[in-house]
Formats: sequence, structure tokens, C-alpha cells
Amino acid sequence: MLAYTNACLSGAVFLAEEAASGKLTGFDNPANCVVVISTVIVVALVVITAAISRSKIGLTTTGMGTVFELAYEFVSDMAISMMGPVGRRFVPFCMSIFLFVLISNWSGLFPFPALTALAHGEEQGYVFECPTTQFSTTFAMAAVSFVAVIFFGMRKYMFGAEERTEKTNASDTEEKHHSEGMGPIKGFFGWWTHFLHPTPMLWHDMQGAMRYLLVPILGCLFVVLNIIEEVARLVSLSIRLYGNIHGEHVVKSNLVNTMQDFISQALSGGGAALVGYFIMSLLMWGCSFFVTCIGTLAGFIQAYVFFVLTLSYISHVATDEH
Repeated sequence: MLAYTNACLSGAVFLAEEAASGKLTGFDNPANCVVVISTVIVVALVVITAAISRSKIGLTTTGMGTVFELAYEFVSDMAISMMGPVGRRFVPFCMSIFLFVLISNWSGLFPFPALTALAHGEEQGYVFECPTTQFSTTFAMAAVSFVAVIFFGMRKYMFGAEERTEKTNASDTEEKHHSEGMGPIKGFFGWWTHFLHPTPMLWHDMQGAMRYLLVPILGCLFVVLNIIEEVARLVSLSIRLYGNIHGEHVVKSNLVNTMQDFISQALSGGGAALVGYFIMSLLMWGCSFFVTCIGTLAGFIQAYVFFVLTLSYISHVATDEH
């Protein structure tokens, strides 16, 4: 039994050293496994919370159903204000993004115990890691938003866009307008031609030699700029979320570690040292509590910004109004 324990500890130290050196990648790296497991836990928590909340919604909404209903109305009102009544179509997608990012951000506010000390006590393996403190998670969420924008844009070019106009009379009916698409094949290639804009307009407005000399050069420039704009959306979404949540997480972790050091010094010392270290530990706890309150607000704001930007990008490609 002792030999088996020593072998396990040696293997854990070896894995930690290999992971720190960058030799372990993918699921061979324990840190990556923790992030994946943590992400699965957050997704399961979102699904379970939504299922419980839905069961509470009815003629008389109670408990978590009230909170979920308010959150849904909040997202729905934002979508309708940006896109009109047709925005309701995109509420489930944006609501899913909002809840996942929000719960992921708030999950980093709770301390989780270490499983075991690795590599001379400096490296620690944790049960749970806030998913949005890892750039891989924020980049994946930005990629989901990026792909969704392309999908909704292509769908509009292929099959058209259905616009709804709400009536304000007593009948409370809606007028529906459907713009015809280009068809699956023509619409697919038509979507990619938007990278040329506004080159066709320049070609139509310019006359003579300027049309043939200047417009092709400007067309190449516009293609590059439009591609950069699309990529910049992906990068900005991922870096903004990662930077804010990771920074808050690092500050809080350092404060908690400093507080633990002061408590250890207070327990090992005596007399004036005990009082001094105890006061310092209380100050560190107060700072940590303040950072937690700020992190709660920042987590909501970042989730709000992420889904609003996603909704804004969708509104520019999926409706005729923009």
C-alpha cells in the first residue's frame, strides 16, 4: 500500500512538472481536464436550472420561475428593441449564451478545495476552475457567436428574412412580410460577396477611367478590411471576457492566499505578532469581500456585453432593416 501511494505521488509530481514545462497537451494535461469538466458542470447547471425554472412557470409563477421569467423578458426586450418583433426568434440562442457566461463568471466567486499538492507543494490540482478564466473557453464562446452570425446571415441570403410588424389596434394582430432569398446555391455564394461592399456601389457611381482604375484597387482594400472586421469581432469578444474575468480571479486568489499566510503566521506566533497578523488577515478578508462584490457586478456586466454584442452582430446580417 505504501509503495502504491508513493508511486501515485511520484506520478502526480511528474505530471505536474510535465504540464508546467508545456510537454503535456490536450487531455494529457490535468489542467485542461479540469477546465473541460468544469465547463460540463456549468452547462449541466444551466440546463438543470432552466428545467426547474420552467416547471415553476405557469398561471402563478413562483420561486426560480420568477427569476428565469424576468431574465427571459430582459433578453427578449433587448432583442426586440434592436431588431423589432423578429428578434424573438433569436432569444433562445442569446438567452443560452447569457446564462452560460453569467453562471461561468459567478462560479469563480466561490472557493473550491485543492485535491492534492503537486510538485514540491507549489502546484495544486483543483476540483473546479471557473471556465471563463481560461482563454480557450472564451475563445470557444466567441467562435460559437461568430459561426451563428455566419449561419443566420447565410440563411437570410438563401431563404430570405421574415419581418413582423406588430399592430397597435384592438385586434392585436401582426403583419408578416417575407423577403425572397436567392436560393441555396446562389445565396451561399451571395453571402460571401458582402465582403466586397461597398465596391458595387462605387462601381455604379463612378464613370470613365476612374471606374476601371480606382474601383478594383479599392475593392481589394475593402475585402481586406471586411475580413479584418469579422476577425476582430471574434478576437474582441474572447479577449474582453477573458481579460476581465481572469484579472478579477487573479486578484481575489492573491488576496485569499495572503490572508491565509497571515492566519498561519498568527497561529504560529504569539503576543503582539498574533494581534498584528490577525488584524492584517481581517483587512485581507475585507479586501477579498470587496473584490467579490465587484466581481459579482462585473460578471453580470460581461455576460450582458457578450450577449448584446452577439445580438447586435446578428441584427446586422439577419434582418432587412440593417
